[in-house]
Amino acid sequence: MGSKTVSAETAQQTPVSKVLAEVDGRQITEDTLQRYMKFRGLPKDANVEQQRKMMIEELINRELLYIDAIEKGVDKLPEVQADLENQKTNVIAGAMLKQATDSIRLNDEELKQAYDDYLKTMPATEEYKARHILLEDEANAKAVIEDLNKGADFAKLAQEKSTGPSGPQGGDLGWFQSSQMVEPFAEAVKQLKNGEYSRTPVQTEFGWHVVLREDSRKLDPPSFESLKEQFRMRLMNKNVEGYIGSLRSKAKITRY
Repeated sequence: MGSKTVSAETAQQTPVSKVLAEVDGRQITEDTLQRYMKFRGLPKDANVEQQRKMMIEELINRELLYIDAIEKGVDKLPEVQADLENQKTNVIAGAMLKQATDSIRLNDEELKQAYDDYLKTMPATEEYKARHILLEDEANAKAVIEDLNKGADFAKLAQEKSTGPSGPQGGDLGWFQSSQMVEPFAEAVKQLKNGEYSRTPVQTEFGWHVVLREDSRKLDPPSFESLKEQFRMRLMNKNVEGYIGSLRSKAKITRY
């Protein structure tokens, strides 16, 4: 008696999805529509009246095709049965994976530890502020270096002689990381000290450079908060991999 009462109460509490259409007695409900829109990958803001009407018509067409297929025995075809079984496996396995993922609870202490471990392996990142004078050939580059050795102003020489787009700005390249520059140029900048210019021309695919390293600074690592969700996903994936690994260890798997 008690179990029947509980069942009745549960049934009363379960919300009934609104019926939007019927096709030969088969109902298309609000829940059906929402699941279909999710399946179609439509964004939530696409849930406007015109979009809903279009999706309902698609669902009606789908029902018509389904009913016709059942009447003609298409559902009994071997390839259809195989596809249905495959879809069933995918849906159930996906639901299990979601359940396993949803059960993972990660606290900030675990995430912070992952962040600290990341910082230990992260190479120090440095930015450089530099100017350069770009020239067409090595001889002209060497002539510029001779002028600099005699005390010429680097920025003025860049304005007068550089063929690069930064010439009018005195060759100013602003702040950059070495990875943003072509390798020979980047290496030259790294080898210089602040305030030094290259004593030999640097050749790249763009021409010949005379480089002045003006300043450098260490970059702060990305903050914990900016990477928190990234580490959450990484640890969750690691947990899921562990879960699947445990399933593999208990299963009898034979490959042919």
